[in-house]
Amino acid sequence: MKKTKIVFVLTAIIMIALACVSCVPSRDACKTKYENAGYKTIPLSALELELSGEDVDFIYCGTNEKSGDYIRIVCFKKKDKATEYTERMNVEYEDGEYKVEQQSRVVLIGTQNAFDLYNNKGGDGGGNSDGE
Repeated sequence: MKKTKIVFVLTAIIMIALACVSCVPSRDACKTKYENAGYKTIPLSALELELSGEDVDFIYCGTNEKSGDYIRIVCFKKKDKATEYTERMNVEYEDGEYKVEQQSRVVLIGTQNAFDLYNNKGGDGGGNSDGE
């Protein structure tokens, strides 16, 4: 009975750990997703956005020239730093030029279509629904 409890607890811990890791997509997976949808992706350094390199895992932006869609993805190491950056970006983009959204440690800035692509809700970025 004791071994069963230990196995159950360890299994639960592993599942929770995997769930937490899967919340933040990898840099390469996101980059590939946007490139496949016709976006040109560019990595950015933390310094370019006046951020500390110690706080950031990765940053890149994607632009789809055909549709005009844009996204900047900033992945922080800690959620509190992501929240600070989100608050700063909400002030910067309060005019509605771009939407700002925080998803755990990731901050997204861009157009709705680019957000939809990030969230796997379509957003092909190029008007490809007519077979182009």
